[in-house]
Amino acid sequence: MKKTNKNTNMGMALGMCFGMSIGVSFGNLFDNTGIGISMGLCIGMLLGLLIGAQKDKEVNKQMEEQGYSIKEIVSISDKEYIVTIVNKLGEEQNISVSKGEMEEEEFVVGDIVFLDEDGMLEQVYDKEDDE
Repeated sequence: MKKTNKNTNMGMALGMCFGMSIGVSFGNLFDNTGIGISMGLCIGMLLGLLIGAQKDKEVNKQMEEQGYSIKEIVSISDKEYIVTIVNKLGEEQNISVSKGEMEEEEFVVGDIVFLDEDGMLEQVYDKEDDE
């Protein structure tokens, strides 16, 4: 099964943003904004990559062990959906998903998903990766 790197990419981008802003502050503090931005960008990118890679490792492990996919999506109100997921063993589980999360993640039947530590569904792969 294809491994995901969705969180590594996102972590790198976020790390660069936060790192650069912190780097500007330190650069101004030491009267060398150029070095501050450069160092902040590098350190932020490194930390973002490490955090994102760890999350992807957890996702890939769950994907190998459980392999959740969406079996059915039912709208129970204009603000909530019930998503039925099934694992490799055929065990089904119903998850309540808000309309906002449904629009953000763009779930469809057949998608490969994982359960995060809060019990919320997330896409394993970015939609752009499939195209």
